[in-house]
Amino acid sequence: MTGFSAYFNGNTVYINGEKKYVLGEILEKILDKRYRELDKLYSECKRYEAILHYPEDMREANESEKLFQGAISFYAKIEQMIANTPPYSVMDIQRDTLRRILNMHSWAFEEDEIEDADTKEHYHFYVRIASDEMEDAELLRDIYILNDQLKAFATEMRIFIEDIIRVKRTFEPFLEKIHSESRYLDNNETAQVLADFNDRPQNILYQYERLEPSGEMQLSYEVLRKRKTSELCQHYTFTTLGGYLYIELFKGLEFHYLPKKCGYCGKYFLLTAGLFSDYCTREIEGMDGRTCRDMGHRKKYADKIKNNPCWNVYSKAYKQHYARYMKKKMTQSEFAEWADYALELRDKAENGEIAFEVYVEKIRK
Repeated sequence: MTGFSAYFNGNTVYINGEKKYVLGEILEKILDKRYRELDKLYSECKRYEAILHYPEDMREANESEKLFQGAISFYAKIEQMIANTPPYSVMDIQRDTLRRILNMHSWAFEEDEIEDADTKEHYHFYVRIASDEMEDAELLRDIYILNDQLKAFATEMRIFIEDIIRVKRTFEPFLEKIHSESRYLDNNETAQVLADFNDRPQNILYQYERLEPSGEMQLSYEVLRKRKTSELCQHYTFTTLGGYLYIELFKGLEFHYLPKKCGYCGKYFLLTAGLFSDYCTREIEGMDGRTCRDMGHRKKYADKIKNNPCWNVYSKAYKQHYARYMKKKMTQSEFAEWADYALELRDKAENGEIAFEVYVEKIRK
């Protein structure tokens, strides 16, 4: 259910060879998506993974209807989450999977009044006999097959929740480290951030706390034929979402196509190897078309002036000299020459190359 393939060609991705995405776009959408009660969902996944099987004794048989109906209802919620999560949101994914698995072995359950007369499918699952009372080897073999299918399905659902938690709890702080200097990092710098992140001193209890893929993946090189062209692509097949997101993250690091949280609105946007920015280009409601990038740079500059003495002095001196220029007490060339000189002084003061008092005295002249 959660498996799919992806064709990578530079900064373009084709999911299942069809839907086109920009590299990093799927990860950005998941980072920006709000999922509720992930810890609770994960705990329930672990619980059902441990208990979801054909009843082994009559005590379990008497509780089986409650177990199966509860599991069907619970996993319907997980399947809805999957259907709303990219890239599955553009796929025709299967639903009601647990009920279909149980109906594949309908012989094992009592018929009931709510059975669908047309499809012969059960909607309730009452157990005839527990497995410890079965002596027929063929029936027991079928029960083992059913249990394997139930185990595989429950594991797949649990891994999906783990993959979403990993994005929120591991990918997100890693990306914050990558973007902490407000610029693109080169390969060596990226390697150092990754090494430091993997070596961070903490007790890692869960797999989703590790920056690693889930599931299995295979790579081949294939020609993807489109209507007018053909593209040579890296073709990956993934059994899980987490496998895809891991590859997308590291390809994004290579090509500088990475999600980033906007420093103004707090939503994620995609950096696409152009000019680095801490802010997105979404328009702010009620601001006459101004964007987060417009307002964010103003706020960033204002914060620097407020909190950095060197920038505060520079701002005041700039205003004074600009006023002189506007009053024609300085020519344009004189003002431009002073502006270059002032920037050089500010950098030296910030780097401790000149004393602050000397900087204040010189920049005011």
